[in-house]
Amino acid sequence: MERSYSSEKIFLHYDMDAFFASVEQRDNPQLKGIPIAVGFGVVTTANYEARKFGVKSAMPTVTAKKLCPNLKLLPVRKNYYSNIGKEIQGLIKKFTNKYEFTSIDEGYIDITEFVKTDNIEKFIIKFKKYIFKNVGLTCSVGIGFSKVSAKIASDINKPDNYFIFYNREQFLEYIKDKNLSLIPGIGKKTREQLKLFNIFTVSELYKVEKRELIKKFGESRGEYLYNVIRGIQYSDIDNNRKRQSYGHEITFNQSMNDILELQDELKIQAEKLSKRLKENKEFAKTVTLKIRYSNFVTYTKAKTLKFAVDDTEYIFNSAMENFRLLKKKDEVKLIGIHLSSITKSNIIQLSFNELKK
Repeated sequence: MERSYSSEKIFLHYDMDAFFASVEQRDNPQLKGIPIAVGFGVVTTANYEARKFGVKSAMPTVTAKKLCPNLKLLPVRKNYYSNIGKEIQGLIKKFTNKYEFTSIDEGYIDITEFVKTDNIEKFIIKFKKYIFKNVGLTCSVGIGFSKVSAKIASDINKPDNYFIFYNREQFLEYIKDKNLSLIPGIGKKTREQLKLFNIFTVSELYKVEKRELIKKFGESRGEYLYNVIRGIQYSDIDNNRKRQSYGHEITFNQSMNDILELQDELKIQAEKLSKRLKENKEFAKTVTLKIRYSNFVTYTKAKTLKFAVDDTEYIFNSAMENFRLLKKKDEVKLIGIHLSSITKSNIIQLSFNELKK
């Protein structure tokens, strides 16, 4: 393999290994070496021992237990995991300001200034030891000439390992026969559209001309599809990236049939979301209600307001409007509110009744 690095920039992508499950194993050594999953009703995270049995995220826990009868199920401690994620982010902020966190357990770092052509692996090992020493958790690392290539690289040798794309040619050789699901930014909806044209792999998409992709997907999306599989999709680190959404949800231990209790829960969630918006001096324009029933069918209903808001009553009333539109309001296993179209604009807010006009 060619080990020289010709790229002007070198990006590192870190991804904490089975984050929620790893935290639980760290805190309780008796869980080490056995298959565990975090979640109630639906698997949120499964450790690697459980994944060997086919257990994966978003799978009903009933199915997971059938695949792995010895599976240990643990409740979700979302706030606790979030605090640990922030601790990891704080460690990274101590040595660089060129970071971009995409979730509580993963992110990008521009390591160009730290790395010379002969010490990339040395830096990776130091980085992994630094994280483990301070939080007792392992991570997988990818190195690339772009954020996309670094992201793909971090998935190659999971868990607790690393992979390096030294150049664009090596990257293109690796992805050419892979399914399009490997590529960040090519989601399920896009892949469904491409299936209509019998396009499933990177090499098949490579044959489509740029003008055809732009015609089918629009200029921005079409150019992304064309560029990303050719290794020419570049973007810089953005540590001022605006939060895209806020959310809060709860999974009940047993099916909830009391409408008034569901209403009270939505009010509590609206209060928490309002507090978070105000702390960050942000406003939301779209309020989405998420609900999952005991049969695991999930529905979402969104309401876009005329003005961005941050007040509890606006959020709660919007969620309740969505709730009233639901035909089924019993056998509820999960309910939550998600806010999107986040803005910093402090627009004068009208009353809720005025917003509906």
